[in-house]
Amino acid sequence: MSFEDLSIVGRATSFESQFAHTEQFETVGGTAEVVDIRPEENLDTDVPVFLAPAWASTLEIYKPALRTITEQKRRAISLNHPRFGGDMSDTAEEMLEKYPEEELRKALTILDILDQKGIDKIDVIAHSEGAINTAIAASIHPEKFRSIVFVAPAGMIGEDTFTRLAEGFRSQSSKTETTTRMPFTEAQREVAQVYIKEILAYLKNPIRSVKEGMDISKSQIHDMLRYLHEKGIGIVVLSGVDDPVFPMNKMQEIAKADMLDGFLSLRGGHGELGVRPELFVTAATDMLAKLEVKKQKDAERTG
Repeated sequence: MSFEDLSIVGRATSFESQFAHTEQFETVGGTAEVVDIRPEENLDTDVPVFLAPAWASTLEIYKPALRTITEQKRRAISLNHPRFGGDMSDTAEEMLEKYPEEELRKALTILDILDQKGIDKIDVIAHSEGAINTAIAASIHPEKFRSIVFVAPAGMIGEDTFTRLAEGFRSQSSKTETTTRMPFTEAQREVAQVYIKEILAYLKNPIRSVKEGMDISKSQIHDMLRYLHEKGIGIVVLSGVDDPVFPMNKMQEIAKADMLDGFLSLRGGHGELGVRPELFVTAATDMLAKLEVKKQKDAERTG
């Protein structure tokens, strides 16, 4: 075995061991499982990338995506949102009135984890439902967020219904290699198999799961994005052109220059962040890097 081969094995073992080491955090939403993975290579920046998961998506589903983030020389953090427990009785009444309860629960869970880990600032890749709770968390504490890439974001297609949302997910799940015009790899088939198993575990609290689905269908985040953009947070939307869950054409009708730094479209459907991380995660981390360069240039011009 060559030195290069040994190096590759070492990196793989390091990622696997870190991924296997989940931390438990007691949060307002319940007990959250968290992974915090550092690449062996020198970090490009000290600011971690937080991957905010889609509905019913777990750490196992995002394992390839997290690996890809670390391959971009970024520290990667993500979580399994709690399915039971939590106590929101001390949550400010105005927040409960302003935000959907289950999305607020997830937003506060994210903020609790950042506080307990002593993380002052993060970049975020927010996938699907993760866009809603990330936008809420950032609206509550904008100083903790540097830049956000919203991938196939929920809450950006205008008025929606639970029935239409469910049909979008049904349509996505029925897509094949022929309908997507993109051949599946063996790794992608493995991710699909993992998802089938993981979604059953996620649905073990059906009442919370249904409430989350209802919250997704009635949430709108564009006003929050406008506020966050005004606060200086870099914001990019990344959409799959074949996404039936949150269609790109409807998203483009909502997206305006005063709430975004950019809008990027890629071939693919709704779940590509987990299924094709080499394309979608790489594009997202590249956007995060470009947003930081843009901020530095803007600061130089105004300074």
